[in-house]
Amino acid sequence: MRGAANDRYHVQFRDSFGFLNDPFPTLLAGTVYPFAFYFADDPLGGCVRFPSELECERLMGLPDGWTKYGAEGEEISPGQRYRALGNAIALPCADYIMAGIKEVLDP
Repeated sequence: MRGAANDRYHVQFRDSFGFLNDPFPTLLAGTVYPFAFYFADDPLGGCVRFPSELECERLMGLPDGWTKYGAEGEEISPGQRYRALGNAIALPCADYIMAGIKEVLDP
């Protein structure tokens, strides 16, 4: 992959991710190796860092700290926050879908 990126072989670089029907690597909350990629200006570096809980909340369209505390006021562990965010639907997406449904149903 690095060689293809460095030599600008676009097809070979694209094909190094797998076949079209293969699942593509995603950011996971468990103990996995981060998906690596290439920096043109730093050939020895380049791996994706995991987003923080705050960044995940923002990506999902939630207010900052939305998943930080439970119903009883206790602080939630990072793993459980990632799990909750991973099992949620992004609010902007839900808003868009619901607006479309409302538009169709309103006379």
